[in-house]
Amino acid sequence: MQLTSDDLIAAIAEHLAGRLSIAQLADWAFDRFYSLEQEELIVPAAEEEVIREVLDELMFADDEAFALSVEELQRLMDRLARL
Repeated sequence: MQLTSDDLIAAIAEHLAGRLSIAQLADWAFDRFYSLEQEELIVPAAEEEVIREVLDELMFADDEAFALSVEELQRLMDRLARL
């Protein structure tokens, strides 16, 4: 299975549109991060570092200490869009 920056952008956009809770987004990111660690996902080599960093930020976003604002989520989307 492949994971690209577009997949992360789409997931964040779903949350921002109110169709995905922050807990669901965090769970989704955690599952993708774990699958990537287990080499069950393929990511484009040029995107891997940023994808890992964004997943790391997202998978804890449902914890108040690591909560991300709308602006921070938009910045993550912008960063991914530049790949």
